[in-house]
Amino acid sequence: MGTYVAALDFGSSKVTLAVGEKTDAGVRIVACYDAPATGIECGEITNEFKVSETVRGLVARAEEDLGVKVGEVTVGVSCRTIHARALSRTVRRRDAASSIGMDEILRITRDVYREESDGGEAVFEAVPQHYSTEDRIGIGQEELVGMSGALIEADFKVFGGKWPVIDRRRAVLEKCGLKMRKAVLAATASARAVLSSREMENGAALVDIGKGLTQVAVVRDNVLRHVAVIPFGGESVTVDIKNETGVTRHWAETVKVLHGRCCEEYAVENRKLVLKDENGVNEGEVEIMLLTRIIEARMSEILDAVRYVIEQSGYAGKIPAGVVITGGCSHMDNILQLAEALLGRRVRLAAPQGAITGDSAEEAFDVYSSTAVGLVLETLDPRLSHVLEQDAEPEANPEKKPETAPPPAVDPPKKRGLFGGGRKGGRKTDDDGQLDLFHQIFAVSNDDKA
Repeated sequence: MGTYVAALDFGSSKVTLAVGEKTDAGVRIVACYDAPATGIECGEITNEFKVSETVRGLVARAEEDLGVKVGEVTVGVSCRTIHARALSRTVRRRDAASSIGMDEILRITRDVYREESDGGEAVFEAVPQHYSTEDRIGIGQEELVGMSGALIEADFKVFGGKWPVIDRRRAVLEKCGLKMRKAVLAATASARAVLSSREMENGAALVDIGKGLTQVAVVRDNVLRHVAVIPFGGESVTVDIKNETGVTRHWAETVKVLHGRCCEEYAVENRKLVLKDENGVNEGEVEIMLLTRIIEARMSEILDAVRYVIEQSGYAGKIPAGVVITGGCSHMDNILQLAEALLGRRVRLAAPQGAITGDSAEEAFDVYSSTAVGLVLETLDPRLSHVLEQDAEPEANPEKKPETAPPPAVDPPKKRGLFGGGRKGGRKTDDDGQLDLFHQIFAVSNDDKA
C-alpha cells in the first residue's frame, strides 16, 4: 500500500476499515468505511463467510477510492473475556559493563510472547509495566536504555484469551486475500485514539461502550496498566426496552436512539410515544418515563461494573485525569451526568480528535470509529501496544542456551504461540481457580495491585 496502512475493527454492530498515513503534521486518516456487522457477536466472529463478504466489500471500496492495493491489515481484538495476569522476567547479562540497548529490551518482550501461552490460551498483549536493575527499581523503558548492570528484571501485564478469537480473524483475512500485520486489543486502540497526552501521562480510564461489550482500559505514565471486558453494552439496553414494553426490537432500538435518556430526573413527564409504521398502523406505545427508567437501570449496571473494574485494577486512586467514555452508547442523553454520579470522578465524552490531523476523513472523527482509528495510530506510531508484527521473527537470544530436541510426540503437536513460540504449561490464569462469579464475568485478575 505504499505509505498507507489499513486497520479493521470487528465490532458487534459494525465492521470498520480505516486507512491512514504518517505525515509531517501527524497521522492522517485518509479514508474510513463501515458496514453493518453480520456474523459477529460480542466481538467474536461466529460466521467467517458473512464477515469475509463484509470485509471484501470494504476493501474493494478503499482500493477503488484510493487507487491502492490492500495487502495487509492490523486487526482489533475483543471478546467476552480477557484474562489479565502479572508476570516477571529476570535476565542475567553477559557483559554487566555494557550499555543496555533497545534491542535487548525488546528481546525480553519477544521471549514472553514466545513462552507465555498458558494451557492453550493465546497471548493478546504482553505490556512491560516497569524495569529494575541492581541499582534502580521501577523505572521506565526510556530510562533503562543506556544504563548498565548484571541483570534486568522486567514486570509485565499479560492479557490473554481464547485462540479462536485470533484464528477466526486470520481465517477471514485469508478468505479475502489479506495478511494480518498486527493484532491489537480493541480497548488499547480506543484509548490511543481518544485519550489526550495529558490523560495518558497523569492517569485515566477509557470506557468504550459498544453494542455487545463495554471495554475498559486504564492508562498511566503512558503505559497500559489494565484491560477488562464487561459482557454487555448498548444491545442489552435495547433488549430491556423490548421486553418491558412489548414492542419489536426495531422500535426498541429506534426509541432508545431518538428519545432515550439515562437519568429519570431529566425525562419529560406525562408523555407517551405512539409508534406507527409507514402505513399509519399503530404498532405500540411507550411511556417516556418508563423508557427512561429502563435505560437508567441498565446503564447504571454497566457503570457500576466499570467502577468495580477500576477498583480491582489497583489504579482507582491513580487516575486523576478521570474517566473518558467513547463508543456508540456515548451518544445517549445524560450519560455524562449519570457516569459522574456513579463513578464519583471527572468524566468526559470523547471521539478521535487531537490524535489525528484535522484534514483526516470526516468519518474518522465519529465515536464509532475510535477503535479503527486507534489501530492505525498504533500501527504507525505505537505508544500503548507492544504486540509484534506477524512477519517479525523473534531474534535469537544469545543469553539462552540451545534447548535439546524433545522426543518424538505421539499426540498431535500443540498449537504454537501467537507470535511464533510454544506454550508453557502448568500456570493457572487465576491464583486459585476459584474466582467468584462476579470476578469470572469481568475476567479481573487480582495478581497485582500496583
